Amino acid sequence: MAGANLQKTEIRPSLLSEENQDSGKTPRSGVTLPADGDEHARLDRQHLLHLLYLDGLYPEKELVERTLRPKDPPPGILDVGTGSGRWALEMATKFPHAEVVGLDLVPPVLVTEDEIPINCRFEVDDANLSLDHFEECFDLVHMRSADSGLNDLNGWFYEIARTMRPGGILIIANGSIQQHDADLNPLPLTYPGQPGFSWVQHTWGTVYEGFHDKGNYAVDNPMYWDE
Repeated sequence: MAGANLQKTEIRPSLLSEENQDSGKTPRSGVTLPADGDEHARLDRQHLLHLLYLDGLYPEKELVERTLRPKDPPPGILDVGTGSGRWALEMATKFPHAEVVGLDLVPPVLVTEDEIPINCRFEVDDANLSLDHFEECFDLVHMRSADSGLNDLNGWFYEIARTMRPGGILIIANGSIQQHDADLNPLPLTYPGQPGFSWVQHTWGTVYEGFHDKGNYAVDNPMYWDE
């Protein structure tokens, strides 16, 4: 990546169909959320919640900052499922000596070119496809609330490992949509008036079933639970 013109958006040619260019949709049926301005505004608010929870952009601050110290070649940072792009933009500002790439199915729709630091760019690409062009490019890979868009999470781990340099860090911030009891048994979707009803359980249960109705079963991935 060193020496490249980073202040631009690159698009994988296979994603250039007319359907994929509709900013209100995503190019792959497995993704159930829109990609318009309202959704990216929601992601900006979600980003603020993560900042409050972590007291910053990332956990393990000493380890991350040591890994991203200035060096040659410059440290590389990849944000998978970058969404509104806020995390990538703020990381590029915090680490001006690093090269930051935000990857998603559509570019950030609320970000103007003037907001993009010279060391940051966005790539329109599908993380389910080969990332050969990023082999050993990154010292830090970050993915937040984007695992439901992956067709094969185990295969993705293998693919993303190839993009990382020796000693690189992988940060994943996700949660389970489905509600579980203390013994990790799934809770059924309930409705007002039924035993055990709560609005929290009903809301998340409805979202979970919505993913299934769209044919997205990544929400069932066991990565969240101890085997």
